Amino acid sequence: MMLLMRSAGTRPARALPLCAALVLAGCGTSSSDETSPIATGGSGGAAADGGGNTGGSNTGGSNTGGSNTGGSNTGGSNTGGSNTGGDGTGGAGSVAADECASPESQWVFCEDFESGTKDQWDDYDGNPDDTNLIMSEPGPSSSADNLVMRLRVAPGRGGADLVKVLPATYDRLYARWYVKYEAGFDFTAANHGGGLHAGARDWLGHSDTRPDGSDWFTAWIDYRTSDPHIFNIYSYYRGMYQDCVDPSGSCWGDNLPCTVDEGPTFCEKPQHRETVMPPTLAQDKWYCVELMADGGTAAPSEAGADGAFDFWVDGQEIGPWTDLWLRTTPDLKLSILWLSLFHHGEHSVEGVMYDNIVVSTDRVSCQ
Repeated sequence: MMLLMRSAGTRPARALPLCAALVLAGCGTSSSDETSPIATGGSGGAAADGGGNTGGSNTGGSNTGGSNTGGSNTGGSNTGGSNTGGDGTGGAGSVAADECASPESQWVFCEDFESGTKDQWDDYDGNPDDTNLIMSEPGPSSSADNLVMRLRVAPGRGGADLVKVLPATYDRLYARWYVKYEAGFDFTAANHGGGLHAGARDWLGHSDTRPDGSDWFTAWIDYRTSDPHIFNIYSYYRGMYQDCVDPSGSCWGDNLPCTVDEGPTFCEKPQHRETVMPPTLAQDKWYCVELMADGGTAAPSEAGADGAFDFWVDGQEIGPWTDLWLRTTPDLKLSILWLSLFHHGEHSVEGVMYDNIVVSTDRVSCQ
């Protein structure tokens, strides 16, 4: 996937100074250079300077991949929340290295890298070893012969990723993965992660645009680049509002929980602020991350919207957020898992490791 950006501007509708956020360009659907400001303390990262430098791997392109057709499992507007799947505690040694050898019936996709190949993934660049390396590491299972995926990004602006076009489309999905930031990883370098995507593959990685409710929505697990470094959901969706100039102007993703202020500028909806603070992230530590996205009832307006996001870190629930206007048509469904490390600028050599990835129609939990 090609990831592009341009110089950040200021947003006249907001009173606070702006510093940065998402600048991922879509493949063939967005303007060639994009940037996004967000208030100091937000999750997006430091302000980006100009340039059209490219990097990263590959998603988008002209192929649509799992777009919004078919729709097998429905899920409806149920939010999941904390009452499904058990609590789970995560942590090293808590999951089998080869858990994909015995998949549960509700699992849509499973990857533990024990095959030693990248054949399950749908990346256009083939995931070269210099950015996407399957390597020996004890991992969350604490097994001497365990294999993990390491993502590292070349110097400067760019990214590495893993893309899975799911076998069908879904109204609600859960994704669970274990993640570790290598010793030496720079949490202050502006970057983005990944998660679940609804809609055509062409929209994957798009930014600077509010979805219209029939095309796409996303839920990515990002983290704040300012202290404390904590996970949050970074999302583009029809009802997004936190960093939009006007209804038809530039928009950048919402942060859930919204922790950048207490309401005057970005966190205008009290129900979207933090009730539980995620743990502060550390280098060289495995975390169990669970993400839930539910498209909710398709609706022509935000009134009564019941789309939902939620996530857990080592079994601790951070959400849910259950009033989100995610779609205007029931044809828009979740279709892609995207795990990514994208850097806006200079960053550490060290990257991120993933292991034991599961996408499911029910909550997987941390084993």
